[in-house]
Amino acid sequence: MVFLFRPVDFESLRNHSTVRIVTEEGTLIGRGRNSNQTKQDWEKIREYPNFVFEIIKIAEDKRFDSHHGVDLFAGFNSIRSYFFSKGKRGGASTITMQLVRIQNPEIRSYPFSLRKIFEIIEAIRYEIWLTKPEILEAYLNSVSIHSNLVGFPSASLAIFGKHIRFLSIEEAVYLTVLIRKNKPSLEELLTRYNNLVHRIPYELPILKNPAELIEYSQFKSKYDFAEDWKGENQHFLNWIRKLISVPSEEFVSSLSSELNSELHSIVNSELEGLARWNVSNASAIVLERMPGKEDELELRAMIGSKNFFEDGNGMVNGSLAYRDAGSTLKPLLYAIAIEKGYYKVNSIFSDEKYSFSLGQGGNYLPRNADLRYWGDLTLAEALGNSRNIPAVTAINQMGIPFFFRFLQLAGFSHLKESPQYYGPGLALGAGGTSLLQLTRAYGSFVLNGILPKIRLGSIDKKPLYYGSTLRLFSPDTAEEIKFVLKDPKLRQRAFGRRSYLDFPFSVSIKTGTSKDYRNSWTVAFNERYVVGAWVGNFSGERTMDVSGSFGAGRIVQNIFRNLMKDKPKQDFMPNFTETKRFCRLTGKLALEKCPAIGLQVRKKVIPSEFCDEHSGNTKKLILGVGFVYPSKGQIYLYHPSYEKETQSIPVRIREIKTLKDPKLIWNGEKELIPSPNGELRLPIFRGKQSLVLYDGDVQKATVDFEVK
Repeated sequence: MVFLFRPVDFESLRNHSTVRIVTEEGTLIGRGRNSNQTKQDWEKIREYPNFVFEIIKIAEDKRFDSHHGVDLFAGFNSIRSYFFSKGKRGGASTITMQLVRIQNPEIRSYPFSLRKIFEIIEAIRYEIWLTKPEILEAYLNSVSIHSNLVGFPSASLAIFGKHIRFLSIEEAVYLTVLIRKNKPSLEELLTRYNNLVHRIPYELPILKNPAELIEYSQFKSKYDFAEDWKGENQHFLNWIRKLISVPSEEFVSSLSSELNSELHSIVNSELEGLARWNVSNASAIVLERMPGKEDELELRAMIGSKNFFEDGNGMVNGSLAYRDAGSTLKPLLYAIAIEKGYYKVNSIFSDEKYSFSLGQGGNYLPRNADLRYWGDLTLAEALGNSRNIPAVTAINQMGIPFFFRFLQLAGFSHLKESPQYYGPGLALGAGGTSLLQLTRAYGSFVLNGILPKIRLGSIDKKPLYYGSTLRLFSPDTAEEIKFVLKDPKLRQRAFGRRSYLDFPFSVSIKTGTSKDYRNSWTVAFNERYVVGAWVGNFSGERTMDVSGSFGAGRIVQNIFRNLMKDKPKQDFMPNFTETKRFCRLTGKLALEKCPAIGLQVRKKVIPSEFCDEHSGNTKKLILGVGFVYPSKGQIYLYHPSYEKETQSIPVRIREIKTLKDPKLIWNGEKELIPSPNGELRLPIFRGKQSLVLYDGDVQKATVDFEVK
């Protein structure tokens, strides 16, 4: 008896209430999850319409107002029907006893008789210390309902999209028949519905078959979260639930429900047109720079798939999934290569067929997407046109482990294998990325080289971030890459005069297409926004040659136009760079007869050497004799664990057939004989080395390189 006088604290019954998650507009999009992995809201009893109490009492405990926790009459009838009725209907739990079970889930493991004794004693204690309205409030807010929802307030918001105070009599009946029924059949729901309608003092129709239930109430769409529901906020909601660990009443996210809805419409509209190309899904993200914030961006929109509630892979959040990154990592590759002094924006690369040694793993022969080779070109053109050979040359120059560690610092924490596992293909996206990772990394170009932390919202007025800030490269480097990716003339040779990469305002943009066209990527940014999109199939099935510029590019184009429709169209203003004209073929300051290109280069290091090779015919020089590789100043790495024979250095000479008496001198001593096509391989050993090409006694070309 002493046990009954232990007080029951009403506030303790709310211990499973979960965080409200709202958008920046204040729209409730869901709840967090508690320790029971359920979503639970809590509303005061005064918020409920009075008919809810009547319906719930009739359905669950018609003598609730008169008993003291235990309904002896119902218990007697239950025992009698269990032993003497064919249906063997058992159970006489009152609302108070049900509340005891909800608050003490561990008793489910007790033997039946012991559990019932505990429920009865505890129910009497609840009745002693709590009022009837408090018991009813606790029950309505914590009873289990369909789809892991807990309580009428959560279910009303999730199923009907309205606050509990606006619930209709009809809707109150629907929620009542869903109590403790996570996956009921429509036939079972029809039976429960009709049984309840017979007993309540409200005029609702008696229905004869499940089809009538669907037609009358549109219950299937509400019960099943069916096809009309697209769930544009659900991927963000599920992700945030995993991140929130601080007990609180409300999390105000940075997500805009209005913008997210617009993005969702754009994604689905574009997917309709791409369906003929065997494209079934897409993801999109928008990050925004806020005034006065120099090290953070806000997540404004996240679309994980075309329809969260679609059967199959709809709930896969494509913006967080890892997939082959294609060419989207090249801006980061060149940025760190420039930062560390390996190259400049005007450095010359040789875009020629080239075999890179993999040690004991053989050789790696990268190819460009168009299966062509363009010869000498600047770093800016190589990046703007997304050429693969120069990118692989750059990663070999720096060393694969160096770029691997840089990516890990830049937030690519999923790279768990060794650098050798990914090889030089890491420059071409072999390590993979997620859309969130990628857009965040591109944010470093917006924030002058600082990798941003992503603000997701605030909880108890304290911001919640994804990631932390880190300076990746200098403002000069960030601005140089930004202007390269902005210039449509630089990418015109690969993407044409008009494409989805061109905008009526200043935007820097980069695309990526993985092997066999399985993943289409595009990331674009200006001074305010970073927009990223992925297009493909969650199954990994290849598309019908959908490239980054065509697939994801269309989505990014529409999103950016939507973002900027009511905003001033400002051009990029250089702060750390100035425009210089360079020769496309030598990378030196251009003269009048040079094939020139205008590039933004840092003010701190202004080149002073003018091109001295274009006093004659330019075309003849473009096709003139020279070394395709090694390129000038190239560095090779010797690995002592691998056999020397597998690490030989490839040499290729351009236009060797035009020479009458070709001679190749290695290190000023040894004469080598190249093949008729100008190819041979050198044995590897450490040190600085040189190759000099002669036609008879006339020197035609020279190149210096080094093996470390």
